[in-house]
Amino acid sequence: MISIFIDRKLERFTREIRYSFDFIFQVLGFAHRYVADPDALKPQDIVILYSLNEPDEEQIKALARHYITIYIACDTKLYEPGGLNPESLRRYMKEKKLLYPTQIICSRGFNNVAENYIDKEFCGGKINFDLVGNVFYHISGRERGYYSGAEGAERFEEEGSAFYTHRNTPTVDSLLWLLESMIKEHAIHKKQALAQKCLWPEAQTAAVLLSHSVDDLQKWNLPSLILSIADDFTMLFTLKFRQLFHALWGKIQYLFTNYELYWNFDEFQDLERENDCHSTFFLGTDECEDLDYGLEDPDLQEEIQKIIGRGNDIGLLLANDKINRDEMMSRKQVMLHQLARDQIGIRQMNYSQNNEIRTLHDKISPLYSQSSAFKDSPGFYDGTTFPFHPWTGGKAGYLILPTTYRDQYLRVNKHKILALDDAKNQIKSYFHQIQRTHGIFALDFSLASYSDIHYCHKLYSYLLALIKSAPTWISTARELSLWWEKRSRVTIEEGEYEISVYFDDDMDHFCLQVFIDGKIREIDGAKGKIDGNIVRFTNLKAKSFAIIRFGK
Repeated sequence: MISIFIDRKLERFTREIRYSFDFIFQVLGFAHRYVADPDALKPQDIVILYSLNEPDEEQIKALARHYITIYIACDTKLYEPGGLNPESLRRYMKEKKLLYPTQIICSRGFNNVAENYIDKEFCGGKINFDLVGNVFYHISGRERGYYSGAEGAERFEEEGSAFYTHRNTPTVDSLLWLLESMIKEHAIHKKQALAQKCLWPEAQTAAVLLSHSVDDLQKWNLPSLILSIADDFTMLFTLKFRQLFHALWGKIQYLFTNYELYWNFDEFQDLERENDCHSTFFLGTDECEDLDYGLEDPDLQEEIQKIIGRGNDIGLLLANDKINRDEMMSRKQVMLHQLARDQIGIRQMNYSQNNEIRTLHDKISPLYSQSSAFKDSPGFYDGTTFPFHPWTGGKAGYLILPTTYRDQYLRVNKHKILALDDAKNQIKSYFHQIQRTHGIFALDFSLASYSDIHYCHKLYSYLLALIKSAPTWISTARELSLWWEKRSRVTIEEGEYEISVYFDDDMDHFCLQVFIDGKIREIDGAKGKIDGNIVRFTNLKAKSFAIIRFGK
């Protein structure tokens, strides 16, 4: 059990600090609690001291003789809304090598990011910057308050961010790796039992979310055909012959067969079915300035039933024409009625995102929001590949799910598309990066992209083969969100010779990684299969438990 002592001088930041710690240990999968009285500590506890005043090496060693102890210094500037500004933020940023070269915010100078004190008598260490505050700064969106767009702007002006040039690095994940490495190193050295929830149901190396935004279902009508002639001449004179022939062929199909090029539900689903994959389609509810369709369309009604029948899912695409709580709630209720459900996830159209929109999302209580992605290039929008509850003056009730890659990123400009090999290499690079953090590789190929990107069939086939080449969990956004919440309710208690696990929900699969001095002798209660240092549970019933006993 991780026992966290928070300095009483930090009482005014208690909610922010606990929010950050809860996220950290929810991702890492270690059981944790908050302790105010040293007498409440148990022999198997790992102590984290979070304080304004930095103890010296001897003070850490004194406590580390009794408990594994890790000290982290707090920097309140990271919690205060006006604690930093654009200039001071850039001044305090330092690049250090963790899992990746990582940008750390710290107003103090330091040489080593962390120090360990390990010998026969004690096990302790310290982190020389405010890791917890850095995590909070990213997932709470503190920096977004510095760069307000024009009045009525629908998204944070991301290019102004001090981290924009470092968007290819999941900063938060790298910080979590540092703390996880220290905890494991100390526990293994001291031969102290430590249990860690695996991130995904069957201990897969990463999770994958495939999705399709459905913002257009009609590509051509008479006015758009006439206006497109100028684009055709532009492609001709700039020698974009492949794209030109692709566009002309689409127009011929439409004119002579009335074939609608954007109605690509089957095209994506056929490829996914061949590879045993599932995805989420984000649909709007009513025709408006942003959408050219409505749920009343009988063909669309039929398509929705086919999507669900194939094991795929539907999310709500919120148009940007009416960004207010009442309209959002109304559209949510329409979609819930359509699907006969009481929960649904959402995506804001065009990934419009700022702190105000996140607050509005909280007011309509979705299961999740998958609305965070960069506008024009891939990257890790909030510095993480993991789900988290956003900060809206407090912990919000819904999950943020990341989106790493969109078909929008394939467009160099209006008339130029990234070369197929370059697109493959770009996607492959991000996939391999997420394999290292074990987070979520999330992609959005809009329904229109199948027709607009002339090589989309080839690229999407490559993408599906890529994600199947590794032991990944390919899930829908709804399934992953429900799993993440169930995982958070699994409780663990470590003892000297046993580990107790309690399952609050029904779960098809759950894996626990154990670090012990010796071998597992038996598992009482829920049946588990021992696979190296992983215990694999299947078909778990709610309110059940397992006791893992071990010895030398």
